Amino acid sequence: MTISAAVAGDALTVVATKLLENNILEPEGFAVLLRVSSELKRAKGAVSWVTEVDRGQPVRFVKHRDRSGITITPTIVAKRIRVDQAEGTTPPFTSLDLALEIDDDQGNPVSRWHLDVANARNGGVQSGPLVHLQYGGHHHDAGHLDHPLKTPRWCHPPMELALLSEVVAANFFESQWIEMRDDPGWCGAITVFQKLCYHHYAERLIQSLSKSATTTLNTMWGNTWRDA
Repeated sequence: MTISAAVAGDALTVVATKLLENNILEPEGFAVLLRVSSELKRAKGAVSWVTEVDRGQPVRFVKHRDRSGITITPTIVAKRIRVDQAEGTTPPFTSLDLALEIDDDQGNPVSRWHLDVANARNGGVQSGPLVHLQYGGHHHDAGHLDHPLKTPRWCHPPMELALLSEVVAANFFESQWIEMRDDPGWCGAITVFQKLCYHHYAERLIQSLSKSATTTLNTMWGNTWRDA
């Protein structure tokens, strides 16, 4: 189940356009996604590529007022997402460093969620699930707000810009997302990235359910899955 860079680029254009049309994405966030989309389209039939979104020019969403009355701005940054769809049983990411950063109306960090792949370390693999979600991480220009704990690392399927953008839309702009979530164009575009990100993860999860000698979490652990 291989996805070419051009197909991913076309799908990302649809995602960006739908988010902008539904007043979820700021114009500058739209421009960032279009820039990434254009890079993917230029790679044409390639099945390996690198995506980066700098903190200085993040995927910026429309401001949102939460239930407590606080105005927040969600942004997505990607230090590096390296896709390599070589044959194997692990998700096709040799590098995955993706974050959702939420600031208040004064630009102060409120929260940060970080998704990545376990790093190689001392000849082994970083402790935790191969693909994991964790709270915190490094707050740019606000190191004093870094969360003191590096754990827990939650077992989680890989994501990239489009899928994380849907998470933002569904959680912070639910009414707009409900209006577009069954739109054929939206669903077709999101499906491209679901196939890229979820295929190997879903296979691993389903296989683990037939094994009684171990647990699903163990099969998803970095050193277990890397050695499979």
